[in-house]
Amino acid sequence: MDKVYRVGVVGCGGMGNAHAKWFMASPRTTLVAGADINPEALAEFASAYGVTPYADYRAMFARERLDIVCVSTWQSVRAEVVIAAAAAGIGGIFGEKPMSASLGEADDMIAACDRAGAKLVVGHQRRFDARNSEARRLVQEGLIGEPRAVLARDGLGLLNRGTHEFDETLYLLGDPQPVWVIGQCSRKTDKWERRVRCEDLCIALIVCDNGVRITYESDLPGPPIERWTLYGSDGLLKRGPDKSLMLLNSRKAGWQQIMLRAPEVHQFDELIAWLDGAIETHRNNGRRARVTMELMMALYESARLRDVVVLPLTTRANPLDLMVESGDLPVVVPGRYDIRAPFPEEGK
Repeated sequence: MDKVYRVGVVGCGGMGNAHAKWFMASPRTTLVAGADINPEALAEFASAYGVTPYADYRAMFARERLDIVCVSTWQSVRAEVVIAAAAAGIGGIFGEKPMSASLGEADDMIAACDRAGAKLVVGHQRRFDARNSEARRLVQEGLIGEPRAVLARDGLGLLNRGTHEFDETLYLLGDPQPVWVIGQCSRKTDKWERRVRCEDLCIALIVCDNGVRITYESDLPGPPIERWTLYGSDGLLKRGPDKSLMLLNSRKAGWQQIMLRAPEVHQFDELIAWLDGAIETHRNNGRRARVTMELMMALYESARLRDVVVLPLTTRANPLDLMVESGDLPVVVPGRYDIRAPFPEEGK
């Protein structure tokens, strides 16, 4: 008989509830507890799912014999929860994106999980989008020749949405190894995203070991570009209507509409398979997520140093914080604001 895994959730807000619904519906998991410092959110969560509430996640770890913990907190505290979960002997740890608030925290999370033998997954769910997986297959099958360049864009903050764009782009390309980054960012307003400083806009050029150049932009003035376009030595690939893909190459005149060949599994199904020992690793494992975190921090570090950053990056702190705290990025428009969780004074 397949094992049924005991699950707890830390962070009982929107994403915690979204993930709880999956755990409640799966025959392979039993949701047993939730933890949150917000008493109202905790009470609603416990009532909705019939689980034991905890104001202190450490007490939940000590008492509930969890097999899996879902860490749906803000990124500013995610590292401490993951490290505590690994130390408590919890074998499967799922953290929301971004992985953390700095590269140093990401490294500490991986080290803690390695010491404990815990399996760490980060929620870059676009790797489970069937269209993205189909695009990855087409690239690997050579339908655009040798990949040469990607244009990608998004908005609302690098650690908020850019983390998905960076991770998704690498996935489409078959996960080449980035080798250097040059980037620029602007922060004239006191902008935050879930209590972590956020830039007003940014741009980066990332070069990989196979020569692919990735250009990423966030919140730049228009006209806009399409969300992603892949350029190869023998074609182009981009998103099409109705979750299809549009392919242009020398094998056929004009654009070809490519329909998806196979559906995708859910990221939690793959976590269960990893815990079962049925697969070698998870496509969103902690080391894979660290690559994305390193690229985002390298963009900020390039802006701070005003130079190319050759990887690996060794700066543990968030370079955006370093720039703000040193006065290199002074606030021109006063008044702090958070784009996801308003500060108390924003409601006045």
